[in-house]
Amino acid sequence: MLLRSEPGQPACTDARTALAECISCARATARQFRRGWLQAIGAPDYQAYLAHHAERHPGTAPMSEKDYVAMFMEHRFNRRGAARCC
Repeated sequence: MLLRSEPGQPACTDARTALAECISCARATARQFRRGWLQAIGAPDYQAYLAHHAERHPGTAPMSEKDYVAMFMEHRFNRRGAARCC
């Protein structure tokens, strides 16, 4: 069965384009929310690190996610004057 658009309604290809744009927008919003949430709770954001590294340090290999998180935690909790819970 062929899908036909009603007069004044978008054609199927237009609806698919609109859906793709909507999904893309929802993904971008989710990424922004995740990044804001990680910043709010003080958690490491590996994707932000990779973007920073690609922009500021081209030609060098970035740390692995495991190494990045370990470095972040070391810097956050074990440096002199760091806020501690205990």
